[in-house]
Amino acid sequence: MRNIYPLLLLALLFHGCSSKQYYEPKNTEDNTIKIEDIGSSIIDINSVGATLKNNTIISKNGISKLTLDEGFKFINDNKGTILSADLNATLAITKNKNTQKITFEKNVISATIEDNLIAFSFSDNTINLYNLDTKSIVFKEYLKISSLNDIKITNPIFLNTVILYPTLDGKIVIVDKAKKSILKTINLDPRSDVNNIIFVHTINDSLIAATSKKLFSFVDGKVNIIDLDIKSVAVGNNNVYVATLDGQIIKYNENLQKLKSKKFKFAKFHTIGFGKYLYALESQGYLIQLDEQFKDIKIYDFSFDEEEKVITIDNKLYFEDSYIILD
Repeated sequence: MRNIYPLLLLALLFHGCSSKQYYEPKNTEDNTIKIEDIGSSIIDINSVGATLKNNTIISKNGISKLTLDEGFKFINDNKGTILSADLNATLAITKNKNTQKITFEKNVISATIEDNLIAFSFSDNTINLYNLDTKSIVFKEYLKISSLNDIKITNPIFLNTVILYPTLDGKIVIVDKAKKSILKTINLDPRSDVNNIIFVHTINDSLIAATSKKLFSFVDGKVNIIDLDIKSVAVGNNNVYVATLDGQIIKYNENLQKLKSKKFKFAKFHTIGFGKYLYALESQGYLIQLDEQFKDIKIYDFSFDEEEKVITIDNKLYFEDSYIILD
């Protein structure tokens, strides 16, 4: 009788593995999209770019010839000024091949620069504003420490007279740039364990944001929130597109009214992005193309290693050591 239990355990394990189901489209097309070489492999990504193995970077401006110092990872690209940081609490500011370094007491995980001001966050979820002219922190706010975070940590946004700070504990803190004081705090996701802001975007005067569990918009003073298990978010043509963990792609307007949706059974999406069409990269080696109405759908065979890092920036999809331009 003693030998039955290991056999039962093995049977249960085998059944669990064999019953795992994958996305299997009925009809696919050969991939005709030209694959370009990056020149090195991606080793680190955030919400706006990537660091490559050869210490160069990818940003909204494409593949840069700039080489970061050893140990530094890309954070942001603001009109050609590159922000990067290492694990020794040093922030590097590079412009026109000149680099200035500032060492703080904690590691910088997100940052944005505008003129002489740098808005940034520490790894302990402290938000800060640093004045380059006076070489001093002119605003600081301590927030709740978050130990579980998605890698898509987003950077602060300078927006007219205010600064928007996405936090690690599911908030957007709005700070008056002139007065250096908090105007408003929007709490998106207070109950989730993994609730850092993974997406922030503005559509006209509306704010769109997301955690891995919530989709949020702030329009004309009104807050709209939807509960979703989110994998990826994109904005195009003044609409919001979401890929969910259960294989859905959903289209919303800025008020988060659902306009279209399509379910791809058992699909596991890595990222979505925009060219003329909406594209979704699926883990089993498929690139799904959808038109605005979700009626004209094409599925291309697209080979890539799902364990490698993938990021979509504007109309470019970067994966492993290659990229494609989304039509």
